[in-house]
Amino acid sequence: MSSGPHAGRPRRDDPAWVPSWVVAFLRRLPQRWRSGGPAVVAGRALLLVTGALVALTVWVLSPGPADQVVLAAVGLTAVGLLVLSTALPWHGWSPRAPLAFPLTVVVALAVLGVGTDSVAGAYVPFFVLCFVYVGVFLPPHTAFGLLPVAVPLYLLASEQLDAKVVVRTVVVACTWVLVAELLAQLARRQRAAADVLVRDARTDPLTTIGNRRDLEDRMLRLVPGDTVVVCDLDHFKQLNDTRGHAFGDQVLREFGAMLATHLRRDDYAARFGGEEFVLLLHASGTGPAMDVVERLRQTWSEGGGAATFSAGCATLDVGTSAQQALVAADAALYAAKRDGRNRTRSAEAADGWGPRVGADSVRDLSHEL
Repeated sequence: MSSGPHAGRPRRDDPAWVPSWVVAFLRRLPQRWRSGGPAVVAGRALLLVTGALVALTVWVLSPGPADQVVLAAVGLTAVGLLVLSTALPWHGWSPRAPLAFPLTVVVALAVLGVGTDSVAGAYVPFFVLCFVYVGVFLPPHTAFGLLPVAVPLYLLASEQLDAKVVVRTVVVACTWVLVAELLAQLARRQRAAADVLVRDARTDPLTTIGNRRDLEDRMLRLVPGDTVVVCDLDHFKQLNDTRGHAFGDQVLREFGAMLATHLRRDDYAARFGGEEFVLLLHASGTGPAMDVVERLRQTWSEGGGAATFSAGCATLDVGTSAQQALVAADAALYAAKRDGRNRTRSAEAADGWGPRVGADSVRDLSHEL
């Protein structure tokens, strides 16, 4: 059953809540380094930023030969983990799995604190950055999972352990969690607001199914074997003229609700404009698609629909684009209108138009329609 503009096939990752400059940066990265979703990509950035800042500033501390060996070992390990992260199946794991990135950073800082003399304690402020990452990119309350590991490692990364350090650790630990939780709540609200904006931008306000913008996006994901159906309510202008536009709007709402309720789970419906609707029926083929439309027609009739509807179908094959199938389905719809309305016609039977529509034919047919 389809229930709105986002029903059907899963949508691609849409980090609409991430700042635009971050999205622009991510799009410049090779595909391999953009894998795993925004949280994983940001985790890689956390490792890179931490490593780069250490590399740019550590020379000021004049590390000795032994310290340089520890720094090199930590750096090579971090690079190895960074490369490994591009091969892991993040999408199949828990949303909290990217916690591995801040954990790697705090462990590395603790190793530097224990294993070096000149570097110890210099980079403990990076712990704050780790909790900022957790708050922005991971689910709420994840910071409480990082805290039991971060506190002892923070103590190890410090130069010395005394009463002042213990008190400071308690204060900074509370600050970490507070900052992370505040950022998590803000990020959640931002995501929710972005989702509402995206949903409103892709939903027809009258029928609450998809609109033309959302339809265009969905059509980009059609594959051979999918079927495009164009439906048009018969004599709708006459219905508006005789019974009023308010009644016509109610008919459109009821038709949209019928489509959303009775389409198959993976199928999709959008209002194309006026009284015209487009259905995307996945992996159906023309014959089964026509059967689906006829069941919709029967449901609409049994529900007392105030107007019948005509429909045209076209199925994509290897040589057919989604736009070509849409034009062919529109031609089939007009054939159904000419044949008396309240019926379905396939592109194969519409004035000789088959599902494979050439570019020149599409231009001619679009001009005719």
